[in-house]
Amino acid sequence: MIQDCKPHILFDITSENKGVFFILLGLFLSWGCPSVYGGETDFQTYRKTAQQEIFRQKAIIQQDPMDFQSYFELGLAYLTLGKHKEEVQAYKEALSLNPKSALIHYNLSIAYDHLKEGEKAIHHMQMAQHLYTQKRNHRKIRSTQRQLKRYFLSYPGFGGQK
Repeated sequence: MIQDCKPHILFDITSENKGVFFILLGLFLSWGCPSVYGGETDFQTYRKTAQQEIFRQKAIIQQDPMDFQSYFELGLAYLTLGKHKEEVQAYKEALSLNPKSALIHYNLSIAYDHLKEGEKAIHHMQMAQHLYTQKRNHRKIRSTQRQLKRYFLSYPGFGGQK
């Protein structure tokens, strides 16, 4: 008998990662208890949920093209499917509407890293670090420093450039 099939997960919800939380929550709730409890992931359900999220975010964007949060969440859904070129496009749209978002710069940097575009990855991670420094978010500053260190090792030709 399964009493509680959902594992307990703690989320650090801030205004910047609220969208990430709701996407993860949607993906988590869409999974059936037996597959989560058994330690397995139902990949087809996972992909289907991500595709539904893309469809949903595109519908929201069609109604309100100035909604940067929907572009950001669209990028996250593309990340789920491994469609990094589309992910970059969605983040760039979100960034054009909200250029001071450190989280968008951070995610865009990660997407560029997936595409092996080191110079752009470094640039956006440095922008994220600068914005997090302005906000005095020390945890995020350390995270960007770790990523930059990794990038400088992965892309040695771009070590000192901004």
